[in-house]
Amino acid sequence: MPNVRRRRITSTLLGLLVAAAGNAGCGAFAVDNGGLFPLPTIHIVWPLPEQFGLASESVQLSGGNGEQIFGWFIPADDARATVIIHHGAVINRASTSDHYRLLNRNGFSVFVYDYQGFGESLVLAEITTVLPDADVVLQYVQQRDGPGADKIVIFGQSMGTLPAIAQAARSPDRVVGLVVEGSFSETLPPWAFTLLGITPDPIAFSRIPDELMSAENIVNVTMPKRFIQSRDDLTTPIAGARNLYELAPEPKSFVEMTGGHLQAVNRDPSYETALIDFLNGVVGP
Repeated sequence: MPNVRRRRITSTLLGLLVAAAGNAGCGAFAVDNGGLFPLPTIHIVWPLPEQFGLASESVQLSGGNGEQIFGWFIPADDARATVIIHHGAVINRASTSDHYRLLNRNGFSVFVYDYQGFGESLVLAEITTVLPDADVVLQYVQQRDGPGADKIVIFGQSMGTLPAIAQAARSPDRVVGLVVEGSFSETLPPWAFTLLGITPDPIAFSRIPDELMSAENIVNVTMPKRFIQSRDDLTTPIAGARNLYELAPEPKSFVEMTGGHLQAVNRDPSYETALIDFLNGVVGP
């Protein structure tokens, strides 16, 4: 990959982490050996699904390197499909509660998990483990039985759109659709780095795996896909999402929302319809 292009991708991911830190109320990082590691806010797994009246199954999987991956399987009554959520940066699976509750009440089971270095995992977070962790999770969900197990939808959010698109490009077994929210192609505007007065170090994510490059992967995603993007998003601006959408082959759809980064679920009254109508279309009634 050309060095200029790699630097643009590096800046994009670093910007996601910096801006997401602002959303999470955490603006401090430690940089070590080519990785960017947030402080302990990403290890506070709260609230739990049970606090919303939802039953859940705690799942612990072994990553390819032997480290543990922690997740929740949240079943829906008579589920029609299972949605895997790949969450964004500087948060953990508990931060997706608005999304998994919406999916659950509409009849979809959800598997949501944390990458190594997030949630209960206390190892250092590294970008090189994100896709391998996502693949372990996908394989686990593919092997499950029960209602909704035969149809899987991959849902990537912000940084999680990278492994989501990479997986969808392979046309994996049982996967019938892809949803990406807060997606991006290459670059972020300067304010994504400077909102908190932080100047990022481009060395921090200098080793981005080629297999996570969404602009290259999206052209191979032939399954139905829906892009959900807020026009008010300063972290992953809508222009970058539209660029990625233009690269994607049919079938595809783009829905423009209001609200900040990953906040449309709470701020745009049409969000639920935009998400559930797509899911209904790919999994059937």
